[in-house]
Amino acid sequence: MRTVFVFWGAQIRKKLAPLLLLTLLSLLSALLISGPGFAEHYLFSKWKESASRADVIVGYKGSPLQIVANTLYRMENPTGNLSKSSVDYWQKHPMVSRSCRVALGDNYGGYPIVGVDTSYYEWMEMDLLQGRWPISSEELVISEELSQLLKLQIGSEIHSAHGSDDHGDVHDHHHLHIVGIFKGSRSADNEALFTPVEAYHDMHHDAEPGSVTTLMLRLKSKTAMVMLPKVLENRSNEQGAFPLFIFAQLQKQWAPTLEKFKTYGRALPLSVALLFIAFVFYLGRGERDALRYLKVIKTPAVTRYVALYGLMLFFACLGVLLHFVVLSGLEYEPTLTESVSSLIFVGLSAIMLVFLKR
Repeated sequence: MRTVFVFWGAQIRKKLAPLLLLTLLSLLSALLISGPGFAEHYLFSKWKESASRADVIVGYKGSPLQIVANTLYRMENPTGNLSKSSVDYWQKHPMVSRSCRVALGDNYGGYPIVGVDTSYYEWMEMDLLQGRWPISSEELVISEELSQLLKLQIGSEIHSAHGSDDHGDVHDHHHLHIVGIFKGSRSADNEALFTPVEAYHDMHHDAEPGSVTTLMLRLKSKTAMVMLPKVLENRSNEQGAFPLFIFAQLQKQWAPTLEKFKTYGRALPLSVALLFIAFVFYLGRGERDALRYLKVIKTPAVTRYVALYGLMLFFACLGVLLHFVVLSGLEYEPTLTESVSSLIFVGLSAIMLVFLKR
């Protein structure tokens, strides 16, 4: 083992940069192999998780996709406002088991301020880390992520700006105090600030009392989802958006594109993997003088192999390990096929080096 460590120490001193490049190539190859699967996971799994939280979202007449994107992901402008009479109608409807009002339209620093009922926090699995949830129209909570980014903490005072960016008119007359810091299960919630719905009515004196942007509903049964569209047809200026149905439509539209992405995407990781193997071969050939020396002193074949090429394979495997760490941080678990594929080119390199040492 002393011979192995002596050679490894010499390789680290002389070839640290190439070894780190080997790790980078290994990491890049593995990430590219998992790329198509991760893209599908990002586009569909996260969207599906949010879409399943509400059976239907009722908004002002308009595009159902726009209503869902605005309410759940804050990606579109609101279609309009629901009147108080509409809110009362749906909250008391016999098919509805649960409801949550949502008010949108203001921001702070470009991040949306969302007015919600207190049930929203449990509904969306948001954990309170410090302080408390807001109860008055002059209180709000901020995510841990935004708290660090915007340098805000409990006790900080802010003023909201009208619209979806920070160039709108600032509501100087309405003070908002941060009373809590939370961590959400969805990225859309971690990129927003939350306040009671009533804050929107106090910030906008011209708004109709009791009106909201949308109303999230959970129904008492799946049968209600079949019956509800007929009820909505008879409701003027109201649009029902079914998140899971919209998600299924989007998935169907995107499926052919993702399949092409998977097909053409195999060429890029293969190219990088071939570059990786060629680089391993190049580094391996550089050890031929050391190989002859080890043969002269009658070092066992296994020791020669480990001493000359073990460190290279270690740095290569380190890249694959980092690939799993990166994907874990992105909340993606590679499939068995992706995991095996990411190790194949390392195995091929090991086999190639076995023949190179002879």
